[in-house]
Amino acid sequence: MTTVLQWASLVAALLSAGFWLRSARVKVTQEQYLERERRDAAKAGREPNLGGAFLDGWHMSRTFATQANWNAGGAIFAAISVVLQALAPLVE
Repeated sequence: MTTVLQWASLVAALLSAGFWLRSARVKVTQEQYLERERRDAAKAGREPNLGGAFLDGWHMSRTFATQANWNAGGAIFAAISVVLQALAPLVE
């Protein structure tokens, strides 16, 4: 059982690393932002908000929000990895 928990911990740690790597590299382009905003506004029956701060072709606040979501996933998988590592010696 200990080996299973250690392997599960390894998988969770690798997923955590992947999520954090993705959070550091993800960018929401201006085109992606505008497309999504138009779609969301059409669904909600409102006018799209096409403003915002753009830097080097990416939408800053949407990029930060997307990075935060990926970062949260990394933190969750890191926590799972730690818990599994802590449980492994207890179930021998």
